[in-house]
Amino acid sequence: MEENMTIEFVKEWIDKHNLTKGSFDRIMNDLIYNSGHNYIDNPYLRYWLIDNTYKFRDMLPYELNENQQIVLDWLEWSVKEQGNSPVDAVYLLVLGESLDSVSLAYIALTPDQQTQVLAAFAEWRMANAQE
Repeated sequence: MEENMTIEFVKEWIDKHNLTKGSFDRIMNDLIYNSGHNYIDNPYLRYWLIDNTYKFRDMLPYELNENQQIVLDWLEWSVKEQGNSPVDAVYLLVLGESLDSVSLAYIALTPDQQTQVLAAFAEWRMANAQE
């Protein structure tokens, strides 16, 4: 493995191990105690994680429940396929302009879960802003 870790390599590693924001503390603990050999078997990756802790944390996806994922998928669809702005998509969701199943999923979310969906939506939009 080359010495310079690429963002793409780290993203693939995150996907391979199904890591989420909830995994961050465990990964950092593994780094501190050098016990992460099951996940962090590449020494260059170890150094990259230590040097780029905050960047790594920001790369980790949110772990969403089924209702959150339904709402997030609809928000992304509203922007990507319908051409709505992100704010318009949220506005339409709150107004109940979405499909019935999406409205039911949205209503079932707690305020904290809504915030997590909005954060995941914002991250998705920032990553796809060039499209």
